Amino acid sequence: MNNNLKIVSIGPYSPFRGGISDFNKSLVNQLNHNNNVTILNFQKLYPNIFFPGKSQYNTDLEEASSLRILNPLNFCSWKKAIKKINQSNTDIAIFSYWHPFFSPMYSFIAKRIKVKKIYFLMHNAKSHQFFPFQDFLMKKMIKHATHLVVMNKNEMRALKKFNFEGKIIDSFHPIYKIDYNNDDRNRFKSEFGIKSEPTILFFGLIRPYKGLDILINAVNKIKFRIPNIKVHIVGEPYTNMSNYISLIQKYDLKSFFKIDTNFVNEAKLKKYFLSSDLIVLPYKKATQSGILSLSMNFNLPSIVSSKGGLKDYVINNKTGFIVNPNQDDVSSAILTFFENKLYDQMSLEIARHKKNFSWEKFEETLELNE
Repeated sequence: MNNNLKIVSIGPYSPFRGGISDFNKSLVNQLNHNNNVTILNFQKLYPNIFFPGKSQYNTDLEEASSLRILNPLNFCSWKKAIKKINQSNTDIAIFSYWHPFFSPMYSFIAKRIKVKKIYFLMHNAKSHQFFPFQDFLMKKMIKHATHLVVMNKNEMRALKKFNFEGKIIDSFHPIYKIDYNNDDRNRFKSEFGIKSEPTILFFGLIRPYKGLDILINAVNKIKFRIPNIKVHIVGEPYTNMSNYISLIQKYDLKSFFKIDTNFVNEAKLKKYFLSSDLIVLPYKKATQSGILSLSMNFNLPSIVSSKGGLKDYVINNKTGFIVNPNQDDVSSAILTFFENKLYDQMSLEIARHKKNFSWEKFEETLELNE
């Protein structure tokens, strides 16, 4: 591998929070082993109208050593970014794409920078929410790229209609690395007051497409088969929680559920993942999920939806279960997991399986030196 490529990574980093920022931090750490990476960060990310959460910032993190330049609503910031890239004799530009709102800015910059290669990391080829003219904006943007990087087969299929003339790289979402000790699991269970109760985790930003209603209905179906089951719902709501609360109350499930809607830092994240036996992601639609990557770091078995790209990361009946996103299939998988006491067996399989999803192997798939 040739060293010392000059790379600019364009996207959100700390102090912005969220999956894209976390991904970029890990990617830059990997690329910096053999290259010189400059970070072009955002000065402002979303306008408030597009951001339903409490805050766009994670105050627990140190701010990344980055250039806080970009503002999708400030044309002058686009020109400033172009100037910075062109003055730096950059070899490769890597854009992180996840929402069509950023397409005009990315298109403008990509068209005018003087580099050998332009990569777009396609976290979401199609937005989870309606956005006008998103296919048109996508086509205008990717025509300036030499490479598109997708992280599941579903995204690969979604991009075919654009007749992209460059190279589409079929890669994967690498595993986030968060260190922990073997005795942490028992310690964190004790902190949450968990003795032998089967414990499920639903983690991440709460949006309608993520199927929390499916999980609640599934728990209602099995509450008499597993009367001591516990479910931790952890994540900031990007939707009205009243419908979910009403559903829990309707089925008299309050004693089964613990709800934490605050932003969770890394220390608390470890406690939730390590104290759980199973993570359930019954998404009604999805591309890939950093949440699944986190669960694999902790060797936590999963139930994932057959929709979208989550199924690409799970070996059915070995590292987890792939199910249709409905209450019958989800409840059946939960019963199978707990009644057959599959945690230890599946956890060992995940420990073997996740070696295929390292950041080193992800970098190799990018073919930066070819």
